[in-house]
Amino acid sequence: MDIAIVRPPCYGSRRVRANGGPSRCYHRWVEYGPSSGKRALTSMLTGRSITECDFVAVDLETTGCRPGSNSIIEIGAVRFNASGKLDVYEQLVRPDDLIPRAVQELTGIGPGMVATQPPIEDAIVRFRDFAADAVLVAHNYRFDLSFLDFEAEQLWGSPLQRPVVDTLSLLRQLRPDLRRFSLGSLATEYGLETTPDHRAGNDARATAELLAAVIPDLTRLGMQTVGDVVTFSGLAGQQELADRLSLTHDVPDEPGVYLFRDAAGRVIFVGHARSLRTRTRQYFYPGSASDVLARDVASVTAVPTLSQLDALLLEHRLVDRHRPRHNPAAHRSREGFLIKVDVASKYPGLRVVPAPRLQGRLIGPFTSKWAAAILLDRLVETYDLRRCARRLDAKLAMTACVRRDAGTCPAPCVREPDRAEYAERLAHALSILGDDADFRRRLTKSQRAAAASGRYEDAIRDRDGLRALDRALSTYETVREAVRRDAVLIEESDGHAVVSFIRGGLRAAVLRGTREHVGEKTLQALDRVYFSGTAPIDPLRLSSEKLAELLIVAGFEESGSHLGIPVTTAVETYSRIRRALGLDRRSPRRRHESSSTA
Repeated sequence: MDIAIVRPPCYGSRRVRANGGPSRCYHRWVEYGPSSGKRALTSMLTGRSITECDFVAVDLETTGCRPGSNSIIEIGAVRFNASGKLDVYEQLVRPDDLIPRAVQELTGIGPGMVATQPPIEDAIVRFRDFAADAVLVAHNYRFDLSFLDFEAEQLWGSPLQRPVVDTLSLLRQLRPDLRRFSLGSLATEYGLETTPDHRAGNDARATAELLAAVIPDLTRLGMQTVGDVVTFSGLAGQQELADRLSLTHDVPDEPGVYLFRDAAGRVIFVGHARSLRTRTRQYFYPGSASDVLARDVASVTAVPTLSQLDALLLEHRLVDRHRPRHNPAAHRSREGFLIKVDVASKYPGLRVVPAPRLQGRLIGPFTSKWAAAILLDRLVETYDLRRCARRLDAKLAMTACVRRDAGTCPAPCVREPDRAEYAERLAHALSILGDDADFRRRLTKSQRAAAASGRYEDAIRDRDGLRALDRALSTYETVREAVRRDAVLIEESDGHAVVSFIRGGLRAAVLRGTREHVGEKTLQALDRVYFSGTAPIDPLRLSSEKLAELLIVAGFEESGSHLGIPVTTAVETYSRIRRALGLDRRSPRRRHESSSTA
């Protein structure tokens, strides 16, 4: 890439001196109206030839990943075209928060370097003028533009101009043969003159060189305009989505739940996030499967919560209430199912029934009717059990039955098999919940034999039986383990504590507030939830909603984003909770006991 600096003519330009360096030329920014002007600019830039238009490659260094909460500490930009580099803009920025040690080690930018630098309000205006009338380029544009757009909206009420060429998305489409698409890996692959080093200036230079290096490949593929490149990268419709960023203007940077509504006010999606602002804004940067959802959004409702578990449970309840069309069906409460054993019969049959049930011998619960039905079918065939659970009487014997006629059912309706032998087979079938080795071995052997003899439909049924076994047992074991576990989960955020009392896998009580307030109420809650003689949770009586809540809590407990305290005695559990809240200090253990002799 030609690195000679060729300065463009500066119509009405102004001179700015940055960091004591040579004066540079910046175009005057042309302001447009809120909608028609931006679209006119977007249309103009989209239609430009990639071999003739100006590009501005930009890269940022920041104190974190959350726009509005974290700060930009360096902006690097290179203005260039297919012929070479035109101008450079590099500016350190004074942040509003501390620079983490990890960022200092990665970038080499310390507090002393930025203490006297201009604030972001000045730096971004200079960048805006520098990038005027050019097409922005970034590597992983979602990160850089998310910060720049946020600051731009704070200053002049709208995000930066579109379209933006994302070299990450572009190279993934252009070079599917590559395994790595980091800027450093691509710089090596294309032999770029600049090596990225986590400084904004050099990373912007490398991004500019990368795009310039692939422009000949793009033209050979028939791409002539910026719009062709953006569409090829999968980022069409950028301006339409960028216009919707204003919907997130008042969304707080807090954990919680968000609801997207369409123009008619219907809830079309519910989600949760650790940062509501960051998460909701991500939807309006195209290039993912959520683009269709984002185009339907007309308003955003944010519901902050004090804890992650609060957010997970609230999200699930809102999904059940609104049934949003863009939420996968898996997000809703799935019905629970049980396998019921007809113990009143001399030859008990098995059938799948909806949960909950109060009587009879029941096995479960399972959250997939498919898994329960397939598992039941394979159990009945493998252990030669009844194919129905109907009442054994003379009327049943006169009823036509395909299974009986085919000899695939023991048919106790017309004959009397050995009851002891039948009971033994039934016991083997029901024992899979404790030990599935025999059943799994039989299915595997049957599948292989069926495949070897060309009976592929039978082999598929056995394969599905193994899958159903894994799926059914996974839920069964999770539920059974959860209902036996009592624990107190502690989450803290911004000086507030959320203490959830989990009994039998369900949240039986919750305390929210300051540590002192929670500490005062803890002993009473412990006594009410765990030590008042309440009957234990029966998993066979869980409704679909309670079963879903139990699985959510179980998944949250495995996430490690909280402090978990097992419930033992009231005194010991209470003491551990107070220590975890910082209300009591642990007494130091005495290593040596003093002794006296007479």
